[in-house]
Amino acid sequence: MNNLNLLVDKSEFNKKIFVKVRSTGKLLDAKINLENSNTAKVNLEIPEDGISPGQACVFYKKDSLGFKVLGGGWINN
Repeated sequence: MNNLNLLVDKSEFNKKIFVKVRSTGKLLDAKINLENSNTAKVNLEIPEDGISPGQACVFYKKDSLGFKVLGGGWINN
């Protein structure tokens, strides 16, 4: 992923993270490796079909109030 826009401190990514690729898609368990301030490597715990470069990917974390948006970026490969 590239062109990241993070809304929280990078330390938030040490916890369980979910991603959503399509606005109507389901939340997917993922591990996020922030490579630098602009790129990240996203590893889905269960592979998902139909993910293509150019799509947005949004990061979420679950807390006591529900799901919190952490940021996102664009899929590049």
